[in-house]
Order: sequence, then structure tokens, then C-alpha cells
Amino acid sequence: MNQSAKRFMGAVFAAMAVFTVSMIVTTVINIQKHKKEMMLTGDECFYQNETLEGNIADDALIAVISTDHGDIAAELYPQYAPEAVANFRELADSGYYNDTFVYSVQKGITAGFGSKFNDGSLPDGYDKSVETVDPEITKDLWPLKGALLSAGLTHGTLWSGQETYSGSRFIIPGSIDFEDEDTKKELEAILKAEPQDNTVSAEDLASFEKSKELINMFCKYGGTPNVSQQITVFGQTFDGWDVLDSILSEPSDENTLIPVAEIEITGVKVMTYAEYNKASE
Repeated sequence: MNQSAKRFMGAVFAAMAVFTVSMIVTTVINIQKHKKEMMLTGDECFYQNETLEGNIADDALIAVISTDHGDIAAELYPQYAPEAVANFRELADSGYYNDTFVYSVQKGITAGFGSKFNDGSLPDGYDKSVETVDPEITKDLWPLKGALLSAGLTHGTLWSGQETYSGSRFIIPGSIDFEDEDTKKELEAILKAEPQDNTVSAEDLASFEKSKELINMFCKYGGTPNVSQQITVFGQTFDGWDVLDSILSEPSDENTLIPVAEIEITGVKVMTYAEYNKASE
């Protein structure tokens, strides 16, 4: 890749870095690792866009997460995260999520679901194997608002890089503020960027255009891009946005993020989209 192409492609990560400035503290090693992980090829299929636009197949798997605030419905993606979805579905079908809790709320930004205890801890003697399902990271799925992110145990260090397994608990992001004046200005500059000469290859141009498409998705739908490519995305909310927003607005302890008032999950049911539509009639 020539220097012009490098500058052209480097703008993509510059935009992504803007997303994370106020939200994440990391090491130089992880910054470089994250930069490599964020680079797109141009061949990505951003499937969540289909879900969010309502293009859901009748036989698609749907999870209905029932809480004392109401129901949240999300499409599951076994084609991208088969192990995470299988683990989640087995737990849901077994009734594991009955009478569990939303264990953390960072107001407007993110909420943690599916813990047996309201502080997010695991039961004594619990089979930890369901907390160590290998990560399934794909550049087709991203932490948009309402995505389902599988949160199991972690290993590694800040210096060498941390990895999050899939597990019983899961996170549903809200969104950072994409309307912040400085962020908006920087993103608009990136989205309007064009190569200054004809030395950029077709492959690099495709990558850059796909990256701009991704930025537009985050700007349109919201999300928390600071965890991009660091945790398994296995589903996407498409219904129950008012319920999610209600949970994300609940006050929590400023240090532990444990909700001040308990938020209960009464159960999780997995069904097809056709069955979901029939039940909703």
C-alpha cells in the first residue's frame, strides 16, 4: 500500500478512535492491536442492518427477554456465532434466566443482563464451562445499540491484550453521544473524505467505502464502538426499544453500576420469527 493509500485508510481508524476517547483507557500495545482489528476488507456484510430495517426471515431465531419493565425481542445469529447462540439457547431453554437480574447499568450506555445475583456474580459451584465458550469475532457484526454481547470470563492482561469468552451473562449496549460537537465534526470530515489522487487501489477504496458505511450505521442507530472486535456479538434487538431505554435510564451506584432498584428478568424464550409474530397478534 503506498503512502497516499495509507493516509486514506488511516482516516478510518482515526474516526473509530474518536468514538473511544471519552470511554476507554488502554495501552499503546492494545491501541495498535485494536487498529489492526478494526481494519475492514470491503467484503463485510453488515447483517444487523437487515434486522434493524425489519428484513427478518420467518425461520430466523428470535430471543424474547422478559423483564419487569417489559419484553425485548432480538434476532439471534447462529450463522456468525454458533457456539455463543447454542450456549445462550441451552440456558434459556433450561429456564436458567428465570428470576435473574439486570446487574449493571451505565446510564444510557450499557446494561448487563442474566445474572443469578443482582451484583453480577456467579453461583457457588456453578459450571464455569458455560462461561468459557471461545470468542466468535466477526467484522460482519458490531456493538450497535441493542446488540446482544456475550459476557463470560476474561483472560489475559491489559498489556498483552484481554479476551472475553462467551458465557451466561450478556450485555445490551445503549449508545455514546454521537451528537457531541467535536465527535460530529470529526466524523463528518471522515465521511466526506476522498482520495487526493488515483494511486489508491480498488481494494483499498472498497475497504474505505465499507468503513464509511459502518460509521454511518453507528451514527444512525447508535452503539458503543469502543468494544468493537473485542467481544462476541450474537444478536440484535429489533423490538422493545422503549423497554431497553427504560432499563438504560435506571439509576445505579456510581462505583459498582448495580441498579439502585432491582431489575428482574422473568425468563428468556427462543422461537422463530414466525412464531414471534403469531404470538404478537
